Amino acid sequence: MPGHGDHWDTLYDVDEYVNDKLARDCQASKLICRYPCRDVKGNSERSEEVACLRFGDDRFANQILVVTDSSDSSRFLFSGYPVALDGVVQTVTINRVDPWEYGIEGWIHARVADAASVSFFDTMFFAGSDQLVPDQQVDVSFAGLAYWLRPIQMRSFEIKEGPMWEIERERRMKQGEAKKEASRPVEIHMTGASIFLPRGGDEIPDDAQFQGVIEAMDSFEHDGQQIYRMEMVVMRPDDGEFRIAVFASEHVLDGYVPQLGEDVEGILWLQGRIIDSESTETPRQTNTETTLLC
Repeated sequence: MPGHGDHWDTLYDVDEYVNDKLARDCQASKLICRYPCRDVKGNSERSEEVACLRFGDDRFANQILVVTDSSDSSRFLFSGYPVALDGVVQTVTINRVDPWEYGIEGWIHARVADAASVSFFDTMFFAGSDQLVPDQQVDVSFAGLAYWLRPIQMRSFEIKEGPMWEIERERRMKQGEAKKEASRPVEIHMTGASIFLPRGGDEIPDDAQFQGVIEAMDSFEHDGQQIYRMEMVVMRPDDGEFRIAVFASEHVLDGYVPQLGEDVEGILWLQGRIIDSESTETPRQTNTETTLLC
């Protein structure tokens, strides 16, 4: 079953988190909501309950999922991962839902502007995302948590053959240049580019290499370190744009301080939170009864 070990790398050294912070997160966190789930421990048809806990604030938090075991009146730690709660809302069309084992967590595969595909980890999958159907349109708050981020290293390159070079050579010759002069290399500029390349295949569809220009930025503190929130366009399908908020911690920036207007690149974990049509703050509610609303 997929897990979240690498995802904690966006904030902490994983061993540091497990040894020094996990118990604290379980003890000092806030109860957000509860939803029914299947019996995880006994793998039976018995209905249990998953509780969502968060350590942090309404912008960024460490999220912990705890599941009941009614057979011995206990609860156990099921999962945990960092969540960015201050993303950028985009409308996407569902392709398919991909639940992980037990149905509490999962991926959503969707279309952006019906022109490009995107896969993301649904941070509130247990709240009813298994009810989504193909071709359904939903609003999703998207956030990318960076494993690393830096200014772009390659700002331009030259091509000396291929269809793009041939098109440019033909254009130059039509403008009156001699064949030899028109055959010079074509310079391709990377500044201003929007790039989003999924890199984990079917096993890790929510990881992607990206590039974009920081169009809006601020920072805040989470658990003793600065987190930078940067808005950027990472895809432009069919003249539209796929804009997300990229979050980078001091832990991954290694001394680099992002600047507004910079072209940056990196690798991120893409997560999303489906938004209720009546509120951009509240995840979609299902017909199941909850003790608290998320």
